[in-house]
Amino acid sequence: MRIGRYWFLLAFASLGDCSCNHSTITGSGDMGPGSNGLAITPAEVTLDLLQGQPPATQAFTVSVQEKSGAKDVTSASSFALSDPNEGTMSDNVFTAGTHGGTVTLSGTYLDQTANAIIHVRAKGSFPSDDCSTCPTFPGDSAMTCGGAVATQPTIVYPSDGALLPPNMNVISVHFSPGTGNKHFEVAFQNAVTDVRVTTACATPVVDTKNNMTGGCEVTLDENVWKFIADSNRGGDSVKVSVRATPDDACVEASTNSVNIAFAEEDLVGGLYYWKSTITPNGTGGHIWRKSFGDTLPPEQLTTDANGAACFGCHSLSRDGKRMFVNHDDDDSDDEYSDVNSDLMDVETKMFVQNNNFANLPPGFQTFNPDHTLALSSNGLGDLTPATDFYLLDGDTGLGATPAKIVAAPSGKRPTQPDWSADGKNVVFVVADYIAWGNHHDDDHFSGGSLFSIPYASGAFGDPVALVTSAGENNYYPSYSPDGSFIIFDRVPKPTTMDVAEGDSFSNPKARVMILSVKSGATPEDCANLNGTGDLSNSWPRWSPFIQTYKKNRLLWVTFSSTRDYGLRVRNSFGSQVQCYPADSAEDPGSPHHQVFPANCKQPQLWMAAVNLDQAEIPSTDPSLPAFWLPFQDDTTHNHTAQWTQTVVTTPMDGGTCLNNGENCAAAPNNCCAGVCTSEAVCGIP
Repeated sequence: MRIGRYWFLLAFASLGDCSCNHSTITGSGDMGPGSNGLAITPAEVTLDLLQGQPPATQAFTVSVQEKSGAKDVTSASSFALSDPNEGTMSDNVFTAGTHGGTVTLSGTYLDQTANAIIHVRAKGSFPSDDCSTCPTFPGDSAMTCGGAVATQPTIVYPSDGALLPPNMNVISVHFSPGTGNKHFEVAFQNAVTDVRVTTACATPVVDTKNNMTGGCEVTLDENVWKFIADSNRGGDSVKVSVRATPDDACVEASTNSVNIAFAEEDLVGGLYYWKSTITPNGTGGHIWRKSFGDTLPPEQLTTDANGAACFGCHSLSRDGKRMFVNHDDDDSDDEYSDVNSDLMDVETKMFVQNNNFANLPPGFQTFNPDHTLALSSNGLGDLTPATDFYLLDGDTGLGATPAKIVAAPSGKRPTQPDWSADGKNVVFVVADYIAWGNHHDDDHFSGGSLFSIPYASGAFGDPVALVTSAGENNYYPSYSPDGSFIIFDRVPKPTTMDVAEGDSFSNPKARVMILSVKSGATPEDCANLNGTGDLSNSWPRWSPFIQTYKKNRLLWVTFSSTRDYGLRVRNSFGSQVQCYPADSAEDPGSPHHQVFPANCKQPQLWMAAVNLDQAEIPSTDPSLPAFWLPFQDDTTHNHTAQWTQTVVTTPMDGGTCLNNGENCAAAPNNCCAGVCTSEAVCGIP
């Protein structure tokens, strides 16, 4: 249930009985002869932001100790806030801003300064659409009902400990309601937040397989999300809990609570991902994109053309201008002989060869930083696997005679290259091919080792081993934006002769690993991100810009996973199975044109924060628990999300493109090579 926007009519009030006044604090500095110190009063105060009330204000006084006693010097003092976004000062009077938070007020008299702490607490109660006429929910002092009357609710989603981008705009809380309850209150609370959302759970959640879950969902309105997120940027965790009542008198608290936190900086960049769908002929799909943080729906880039109705694996240039796309018909097979790769001009959504397919060999590609060059593997080689990379023109996708770059050891396949953002190195996989029938391709392999190869002055150097396989499979590597870390997938060494057990393709046992490029570093398992069990944590990719969180370097990692999304996508419920295309290594020789069965597990796009400073410490998990990306379609299979620094596009309203540096206040969606920043200028924040 979504919270009605019309309830978000917030103003602010300062109420004496909810202010916290504490003892004064003494300023520092040279007090001069006969002075005992400077003090500001109140030294600590909490102001509540309440709906429907005037703005919250607080007056402060400054006094200095002299031999004759305290002297009021307020009118002769100056005042300054440590963060002007938290409010304003008019002489000695503070007026709260539009969200909660904590700010330091400095009062200065002559050469002496004293400080006060101001807590602005975001506070409000908001009904969901189904609870506009619900009675007032019982207060915090209400008695407990007892199990004979009602049982406790339990939170199912989000995950405890998740860190969220403050501009994600929305989140849903899923919970089981317990028994005997009719009204519910979802609370978001910490020292600067007390926001409550009420719901009647009038429409129980149905999962994507049309199974009744018996659970409840509360989806925050964008404005309520902003109220909470902006109040807690870079701050303490917010506790999410649920209370339930059967009779609007007694209450039952949830059996659990979860803590979520919000990053300091907005996350920017563009996500391009494969949305796989069921067709009458089998399985198709297209590439979609989303500019992170805006409120527009995802946009479809590819369309059925020239007999192709399945556009899947893709590779983007970091500047967002070019994209290789592998395409096939939608007969739901895994043959490479009818797969081709082509290069798209992302701005126009046209293929560069006059919008006709050039039909390059399928494989994995990567671009150098300015997309003038591209490396590509050759996924074909039905009888003998390809053992070289090829260098292509990154603007046209062509080359008179593509140059061989590196020869792999005999019988090994080099694949899945990723070019570093500084252009100095390429990381790639060298692996054993898996053969079924006459097929040898670079979608299916085992025993992958990670190598890097330097690039300088137009030439590649000699490959260097980074991670040498001892039977496990290491694959899908990607450099962090600063080139300091590599994120990749790993599946353990097989314990049977089944080729699928160690395969890189859609492996349930895949886990995300991180490796520092420093000499002697060893891979670390991202345990918090990975979770527990066989969740197919696949294709990890970094966000494009390093951020700061609590004085540590922060990056986000996007990946696909078959874990449960609360009550909506329940891959662990019933007899859900991992599905593979017909004629694959996992399903060899099966007929084409098979529609995936109804009980297929659904991969979805997930994201988690990674602390890069912790990643420097050996035997330390630098990751945090993951969260579901809320813009995606939860009824489809979503894979292989990749980032660009900017979304290069044409204006969706048919208007004129704005270049970086131009004012975008009147047309925020017309920045064609960046985003409309908070300063209303096109560019990269």
